[in-house]
Amino acid sequence: TATRSGVIESLAQLPTVQPSVSLLPGAPDDLRIGILLPTGHTAEDGQLPVLLDPYGGPHFQSVMATQGAFRESQWWADQGFAVVVVDGRGTPGPPSWERAIRLQVASVVLADQVAGLHAAADACPQLDLTRVAIRGWSFGGYLAALAVLDRPEVFHAAIAGAPVTDWELYDT
Repeated sequence: TATRSGVIESLAQLPTVQPSVSLLPGAPDDLRIGILLPTGHTAEDGQLPVLLDPYGGPHFQSVMATQGAFRESQWWADQGFAVVVVDGRGTPGPPSWERAIRLQVASVVLADQVAGLHAAADACPQLDLTRVAIRGWSFGGYLAALAVLDRPEVFHAAIAGAPVTDWELYDT
């Protein structure tokens, strides 16, 4: 039997969202912070409501010097938000970061998100801290629910997708 060969046409499309992220150098406590504004937004356009967009948990780093890591965050920004992404203790980084959350995963991680939010606002005056929401999935969903319950003076709304509800089942 004869073997047939042919050309397979690629139908791949380029992403329609092109992230424009500002990585905040020298953040307090070595937090890694990314800030995304709506495409074309300038300081003269005024302040924006803030959406904190963390994962914040073990084994996953969100703030990296790669555009692909911020496509979804940029989509949110283009809906009219200043989006802040913070990696703090608990995420991959110095070995001490993972040890820092032992037996206190909630308080330490949430404290770093709040510190990162304030550092971002200090660096970017377009952030309106009177209108702050937080969203997340998995550990980030747990963090979002925790944030709005434990720190309502900071977080005014939360979107919690598939939050961790039983730590014995986390990462199963």
